[in-house]
This record gives sequence, C-alpha cells and structure tokens, in this order.
Amino acid sequence: MSVIRKRDNLFFYLLLLTSFFLLLEISFFIQKNKAYLIDFSTISNAITIPYAIIPPLIAFLLVQLSLHLLYCILIWGIIRLIDRLNIIDAKHLFNFAVAVWLLGILTLLVTNQYFFPHSSYAALTSLLLWTRDACHLALTVLLFLCVIPLSLTSLSLLQLVGQYKKVALIICSVCVLIFSLNKSIPHYQDAATSTKPNILIIGIDSLRPDFLSFNGYKHNTPFIDSLLKESTVFSKTLTPIARTYPAWTSILTGSDPLQHGIRTNLALTQQVNKQQTLASLLQRQGYKTIYATDETRFSNIDHTFGFDQLISPPMGLTDFILGTFNDFPLSNLLINTSVGKWLFPYSYANRPVFFTYQPQSFISLLRSNLPAERNKPLFMAVHFCLPHHPYLWANALPKKEDAVGYYEMSLAQVDEQIKSFFSLLQEYKLLDNSLVILLSDHGEALELHGDRITNPSLFVSEKSKLPTKFYPPMLDDEGMDQSAGHGTDVLGLSQYYSLLAFKFYGQEQTVKIVPQTVSLLDIKPTILALMGSQSRSDEGVSLLNLIKNKNLPPIATRHIFLESDFSPKAVRTIYPQIHKVLLEGIHLFEVNPKTLRLNIKPSMEEMIIQSKQYADVYGDWVLAFYPQTNQTMMPILVQLSTGRWTNDLHSTFAKQSPVEVMLSQILSHYKKEIKYVLTSQA
Repeated sequence: MSVIRKRDNLFFYLLLLTSFFLLLEISFFIQKNKAYLIDFSTISNAITIPYAIIPPLIAFLLVQLSLHLLYCILIWGIIRLIDRLNIIDAKHLFNFAVAVWLLGILTLLVTNQYFFPHSSYAALTSLLLWTRDACHLALTVLLFLCVIPLSLTSLSLLQLVGQYKKVALIICSVCVLIFSLNKSIPHYQDAATSTKPNILIIGIDSLRPDFLSFNGYKHNTPFIDSLLKESTVFSKTLTPIARTYPAWTSILTGSDPLQHGIRTNLALTQQVNKQQTLASLLQRQGYKTIYATDETRFSNIDHTFGFDQLISPPMGLTDFILGTFNDFPLSNLLINTSVGKWLFPYSYANRPVFFTYQPQSFISLLRSNLPAERNKPLFMAVHFCLPHHPYLWANALPKKEDAVGYYEMSLAQVDEQIKSFFSLLQEYKLLDNSLVILLSDHGEALELHGDRITNPSLFVSEKSKLPTKFYPPMLDDEGMDQSAGHGTDVLGLSQYYSLLAFKFYGQEQTVKIVPQTVSLLDIKPTILALMGSQSRSDEGVSLLNLIKNKNLPPIATRHIFLESDFSPKAVRTIYPQIHKVLLEGIHLFEVNPKTLRLNIKPSMEEMIIQSKQYADVYGDWVLAFYPQTNQTMMPILVQLSTGRWTNDLHSTFAKQSPVEVMLSQILSHYKKEIKYVLTSQA
C-alpha cells in the first residue's frame, strides 16, 4: 500500500524536495549577502524605499518560484513517461525519481559553475570542483548520466506519437510553419545620403588609449586597431570629468559640467538645456535618434535628451536590487536566452550584473531593436561598458590575479564585441554613408607609476618642501605618482585621456594622427559643422577641418578645464568593494517614487562641489587645485614635457610658466568654487 501511495503522490514528494532545495538556495543567498542585509536598516534610513518597488519584487519572486515549480513538473513528467514503459518495478520507481531529481540538480549546479564561474553558487560547488578541468570532467559525466532518463523519455514519447499520429503531424506542421515564418529574410533599407550621413558614436567605457596595441601596447586589440588605422585619431583628447554620466552629457551638449549642471553621476538634470543637445538638434533635422548602453545604474541618459528610442536595461532602484541579487542556478541558465530577456529584464544584457553578463547578449539586444527599414538617416550613440571595473563577465577566466591583467582581458573582449557590432552595422547597411566616431568617455588609473603625473624625484624645490598629502588618501599603499579608478584625481591624467577617432564611410577623409590637445566637448560642434549648422552654447570647437584636410596649421592653444567627481575612500582603490561603496555614498541619494530612479539629493550637491579638485590644461602645462583639510586649496603646477612640478606658484620655475594666465582663467571659469588658494608654500 505504501508503494502505491508513493507512486500516486510522486509529484507531492518531488515538490517537497524542490521546496527544500529552494530553502537551501535562500539560506545560501542570505549567508552570501549577509553584509547587505545587516546594513539594510542603515540603507532604508538613508533612502526612503517607495512602495512602487513592491510589484517588480513580487514579479521576480513569482518567476523564481515558477521556475522551480517547472523543474519539479519536468522531473515528474519524465518519470511518468518512463513509467509507461513498465521497465522499472513500482517498488523502485520512487527511488529512481529521487535519483533523477538529484541528477538534475547536480547537473544544474555544475553547469552553473562551468558557464558562470563568478556566480555565488559557483563558489559553493568549486569547493569540490576547484579547477576548470575538474568541473568539465564532472559536467561530462553528469551529462552522460542524464542521457539514460532522457533516452527512456524519448522512447516513451515515440510510443505516444505512434498512438496519436494525426495530432503529432498537426503539431509538427504548425512548428515548421512558425519556424519558416521566423526565418524570413529581412529587407534592409537605409535613408542616409552623402549630405545626410548616418552618425554613429561608439563609446567604450574606461578605455585608456595607451593600452591599445595601436599605440604600442603589448596586448593586441586588432579590430579597434584596424579602425584607427583608417581614421583621423586625436591622440591627446581630454574628458572634462572622468565619470560616465557627466562625460556623456558633455559630449551631447558640447558644454562642460559647470555649464550643463551634471557634475556627478545620477545628478538631477534641470539645468541641462535638452533642446540644444546633439540628439535634439539632429532630431529636428530629420534624424531618427537612438541611445543604447549596457549600463544604466549611474548614467541615466534617456528620451529627454532628444532620443526617439532607448536600448538598455531598465533604469532605477530595481536594477540595483534585482540585477545584483538575481543569482540563482535555474535563472542563470535562462538569463541570456530570449526567454530570459523577457523574464529577467534587469539582468539581460546588463553589464553591472557581471556574473551572468554575456557580451554577445548586448549585441543581440541591439539586433532585435535596430530598425531594418529606415525612412530617416540615423543618429545612434552606443556605449559599451566591458572595460569598467570589475573587468569581468560571465565566463571570463582571468589568467593573472591582478587588476592590470583583468583590465587587459576586458579590452581584448570589448575588441571582439565592437567587431561583432560592426558586422551588425554592415548587415543593416548602416555603413554605406556614415560618420563613425569611436571614443572613450574617460580612461582608467590602475596604480601604475605615472598614473598621477607628480613624480617625487621631479619636484622643483626652492623654499617649499615636498608635499605629502595634497591628494586624498587611497585604500591601497600608493606612491605620489600613482592613482586608481576614474574621476578621483585631476592629475591622474590616465583617467582623463580619452580615445577619439573619426572615420567616414562613403566619403574621403584624411588618415592621420593629430597630436594637438582637444576635448570631448569638440564632438558636437564637429558634427554640427558637418551638417552645416552650429550651436551658440557650445564650448568646444569644430575639428572638421582637421579631419577633412591633410595640411592645416595647428589650432590655437586653449584652456581645457577638468574637474573630479565625488570620490569616497571606498572608490579610491583598484579593488573597490560594492558593499563599502554603497554604504559610504548611500546618504547622497534619494529615490523618485514614480520612476524609481536614484538621484543625488540637492542638499548634497554643495558638499560634492566642496570636495572637487580642478585643473586647467594649457599647452604644455597643467595647473591643478586640491582641497585641503583647513578649507584651503593647494595648487600644483606641472610641465607635461619634462614632468617637473611644484606647489609654489611664486617659485622661479612657476614664473617661467604661463601660470598667471592659467590662474586668471581657472578662477574666472569656476568663480567662487576655488577659494583660499595657497600660492606660496614657504
């Protein structure tokens, strides 16, 4: 009687097993995220969590429960089909069902480790399968064992098909019809012309140009190199601020952060003149405008900037919560599929969710959203974020346990990603008449010597002594000529030097390297000059003549202003811990109760501005200002060609420089923000 009861209640017992597994997953999840959960009260006190977050959270939980229920139903269905063959005694069917269920779970966990080695559950299974080869061997054995129940299930299904031939034939016919309809060849049509070309801005986050093999670096970036070899490359391009949101706002507005008002990530946008953005101006000239990115946590470029279409993960608090915590073996295997794109929009093609992010998923997202037929030329800005910290993605297997090795690996991968994107552009006939602008929004400091341009051996000493702490302290033991991250240090010029190259398709251009110092602010006026128009609000200058003509005199030396962003101590390291960064900065933010977007509190903007560093780059010289603990600002003057520097603006070395002009310009530009300048360090 007990055997019959077990057989009849098999689904119930499998459901109990699956529920127990889910409880184990939840227990492991809590243990793994204990630091976040312990500090939840601190976070909830700092940020008012709106009730609008509840529906997506409930939807996420229901999806996870449904996936586990479907797994239970799948195993139950397999056992019922095998039972029809009458090859397993009723006494052993229950044990066989448990064995198949356990085999599936083990296969699921090992598969998760193999394809998602940075998943939390991969850390669990790697206690036994500690090498890639061991994981591969275990997965091979498990898949081989899975063949047994699957083969028996297939045999049972064949018997069922034989009994219901007509129904099976109808189902197969419908499937073939649907498949053939989906495989119809699309018709690509482009509306761009030589006078109104497609304008494609391709941005790569955190790419420092000196790490490209085009510039002599040891590791190859072959596809990017091939583009640069056919382009006009500006080898000394500076970003006004080395953070994505303010940098991209500067690109789109042609003005620096002081003017457009986005001076930190997630700042409010009231001050931005969105009617004069590049996208808005081109929109009014008949362009379809698209912005695409695989990261929206700290950069909220949206429709209000003049874009008809956005291609990105969802923005807001749900991304932070659901994207970060969605790390379960069942959902991980689905995330990068078409089903996963629908079930887990906060994880699909979302770069910050690095443990499940597949670079090709972003290409697939672009493919499914690009218009095949166009009656307007296209302005498209795309931002790829692979080289951003932590420099990892789903199946990345670092060979070197250091930040530089990780960074090199991410550059090689983004090179492949850009290559795939260009294949997509060619397929959609977007390169027949187009201008492609390849850029990075900022660079990256990796604590290499020279990442801060203040070599202590080149300090010019007269009356003053070598300053010890003119820059904010970092978590790591760094030297005076080292810095880390981006947006943290205005004399960390590896953070501020950016890639900038222009390549025309369907038009002639000059292929050359331009060594003059330019700014990302110059992109908008250059594009408008190409279109035969201009904007009075632009602070940048047009580079079109330098791109189109081979022999032109150099443009006049100009003042290019830089500023840092708010950088809590947890950010000033090459190994930032997300949990610590979150806690240090949580009091800065508030959540919009309607959109669920995070924004900087207006009350905090003044504090952020008081922490800023400033610099003026003028020809061969840099004049920087660092806030000090006594509310004064220390100046640092550096000669780029020699590396010599001083903090005494009254020294003979300083008097031989254009320091008076630079001081006048930077004080005029930032007005009251630079106070109590210590011009002499006697």
